[in-house]
Amino acid sequence: MSVHELLGSIDDVYAWAYERGWTDGLPIIPPTADRVEKMMASVPRAPQEVVAELPPRRAAATIEALAVNAVMAGCLPQYFPVVVTAIEALTDPKYALLMMNTSTNPSAPMLIINGPIRANLDINCSWSVLGPGNRANATIGRAVSLAMINLAGRVPGTVSKSTHSQPGRYSFCLGEYEEKSPWEPLHVERGFKAEDSTVTVAAPTGTINVHDKDSKRAEHMLMTLAHSMEVIGSNNVFIRYGYGEIVIILCPDHAALIAQDFSKQQAKERLLELTSKMPASWFPPPRLESMRAGVPDQIQGDYVRLAARPDQFLIVVAGGHGGYHSVACHTLGMAFAVTRRIPS
Repeated sequence: MSVHELLGSIDDVYAWAYERGWTDGLPIIPPTADRVEKMMASVPRAPQEVVAELPPRRAAATIEALAVNAVMAGCLPQYFPVVVTAIEALTDPKYALLMMNTSTNPSAPMLIINGPIRANLDINCSWSVLGPGNRANATIGRAVSLAMINLAGRVPGTVSKSTHSQPGRYSFCLGEYEEKSPWEPLHVERGFKAEDSTVTVAAPTGTINVHDKDSKRAEHMLMTLAHSMEVIGSNNVFIRYGYGEIVIILCPDHAALIAQDFSKQQAKERLLELTSKMPASWFPPPRLESMRAGVPDQIQGDYVRLAARPDQFLIVVAGGHGGYHSVACHTLGMAFAVTRRIPS
């Protein structure tokens, strides 16, 4: 039976797809022919056009195959151009998708959406921006995750050796709150026009809550942020020094405080300075020996550096107003963020 010919109740379809390993464990929308056709109609591309070959399976991610996954995820047709563009971005060699889908690391694709499309699709950029409650964020991220399972072959245990994985592998999609950012938005910083709509894919291993309600000066806020990121067990610190970025999602209040004294570039440079003196005494001797042998520049006297360059701090403004919380995300290490323009 073809996925386009599914009949029966929602329960039957869900059970049928689950038995075949086509789901993330959650219920799906049946990918009937009419739903898939409507999804594909939102992009001016042929159904059998290959968007990418997703590692490790290298299955052809055709427009039709991606539409099937988008339908199952619950996407509306107008979301589909974002899904297609995100898949294209994920297969850029800079992103290291093969490593993500096969390694013991828990990293997951994070989608950061910028530009006018945020309003057009009602992308959440504010309260609970990384949580439930918004159809666009939830289903766009889930469509990409389902494509990782069904096309890339990211099957837990047999292909994906992720020791614990993480909730971001269900869905990990947010919009930047450009209207509340004191700086240029992410896509403009990365060379696109403000009127462009883009998706940036990053590779976070999880989230770190950064709580600060006491700082009244930008320098103090950056101190809290910097020392919250000094996690010696992250891939960014060990093995992959100088690779990848740490994604920093500042709430509007924290961003406004930092912007009183720092441009975005200056904030990155200050974070690099503040995170360059992790005491070597924090590290077990065997790890220090490995670091001295493999990345000697990371150790300077009695201190260890978190990052090699300021551009390894990727700053985004998102989240609710009046809060005292921001988020830092260490990444896979080998993966660098990739940004693509979403065709209008």
